[in-house]
Amino acid sequence: MRDEQVVEFLKQHPDFLQKHPEVLDQLALHHDTGDGAVSLMERQIKVLRERQSANREKLAEWVRVGRDNDAIAERMHRFTLALIPAHNEADLVTRVHASLRTDFDIVSARLLLGPTVRSDIEALLPAARTRCGHFALEQRRVVFGDEADSIASMALVPIGPEASLGAMALGSIDAERFTPAMSTDFLARMGELLGAVLLRCRMQAA
Repeated sequence: MRDEQVVEFLKQHPDFLQKHPEVLDQLALHHDTGDGAVSLMERQIKVLRERQSANREKLAEWVRVGRDNDAIAERMHRFTLALIPAHNEADLVTRVHASLRTDFDIVSARLLLGPTVRSDIEALLPAARTRCGHFALEQRRVVFGDEADSIASMALVPIGPEASLGAMALGSIDAERFTPAMSTDFLARMGELLGAVLLRCRMQAA
């Protein structure tokens, strides 16, 4: 498009820039000081544009994080609904695996329950807090056995206060699925929910 065409278009649509102020961000408007130097006004405009661009990127990131959290919250809701009807421990284990596979796309999962695995849990979770990351092969073998070689990242979630009821292990072939830097709030809530339902099932069976 030639300059003359742009000029003619703007003459015919004098309110175009008012309707589309974002276009101004892309325009190069130079203020001639007469001595070849960049004017203070031009410099201020450049700084304001850079700040606006950074703010837009931050806003886009917040929106993305918010949408991701909404999606996780929805999956957590389905996980909760799946566990509540469990009528015994075996049924609960089946429901946990089904929900993890369907709602979270987690195929490799283990529930470490009962007193026989207590020492293993204490070794893997010395602080009894949710732990994510790249565990050593021998640690992965404690949980996943022969499947350990294919597990690139893993999450361990305590069940019950101080992991008193056991732990849930989640594995992935993706090394970035569970990382030490990730938030563990939702995983911790899954462990708390699982512990509450497990305790109820055991009390009913007593």
